[in-house]
Amino acid sequence: MAKVVLVGYGQMLYSLIEGIEAKKEHKILGVFRSDRLRYSGFSLFIKDLFNASQDYTIIKSKKLYDIKAKSVNDDEFLKEIEKLNPDLIIVGSWAQKFKKRILDKLPIVNFHPALLPKNRGANPYFWSIFLNQQLSGLTIHYMNEFFDRGDIILQEPITIGEEETGKSLKDKTTRVAKVLVGEFLDLFDKNQLQPIKQNEEFASYEPQITKDNVVIDLNQNKQEVSRHLRALYPWAVPYVKVGTRYIEIKSYEFIDLIDNRLKNYDLIENTKKYFILKGNDFLIRIYK
Repeated sequence: MAKVVLVGYGQMLYSLIEGIEAKKEHKILGVFRSDRLRYSGFSLFIKDLFNASQDYTIIKSKKLYDIKAKSVNDDEFLKEIEKLNPDLIIVGSWAQKFKKRILDKLPIVNFHPALLPKNRGANPYFWSIFLNQQLSGLTIHYMNEFFDRGDIILQEPITIGEEETGKSLKDKTTRVAKVLVGEFLDLFDKNQLQPIKQNEEFASYEPQITKDNVVIDLNQNKQEVSRHLRALYPWAVPYVKVGTRYIEIKSYEFIDLIDNRLKNYDLIENTKKYFILKGNDFLIRIYK
């Protein structure tokens, strides 16, 4: 039986919890949640009491031990790890880098939502769609002092559909994680893992989404604009800049272009409910 501590948040964390519990052969000793990075002491106590996060709600409903620390690198976390004595730590969605003193303590494994070494870094769900990649995936890898560069243990490719959104790709990936975590722990428990080095020749690193990434360029064709909008959902609200004004795109639909003599960004119609703007080879109706 593999004894596990989980570190993470959100949908990936929930999938890992469900996947491990479904196997029954393995045990979750505790969970370290990201709430503890954002809040401390009395503030977290009040939040948990009156406005609990989904992370805490799930941990509590599953009767899992809620690890108390301020960081994965502080003394409190190390003391918790020494007390719980897990065989390994599994990470599912985490922006904080683990320092050497915890990396040297026990194996730490990350579930990264991409086919490493491609799409290292932040929000691969967005970048793999935005960059028009045909495949995404899930990579289980050992963590080291560099983000997403540790030896690969297991990988599962995921096809990116023609109408894929950031949300639907995340849903696919976390469903794969739910299954793969059990397979991984079985191999770990039997000492049958065969990790391989990442090939730096194929590596790419993607940054956090910035304000520039949320501005839609209507000089691009319909396919490119559609892909950009789908990639952003649900991570950020997209905008289109018309003159000096930024128009928020809450919802939209494409309209076939009949008259191509119009100029890009021309305002075709403006009603109480929507704008219609001219794009490269399309019209787009943007609802207010």
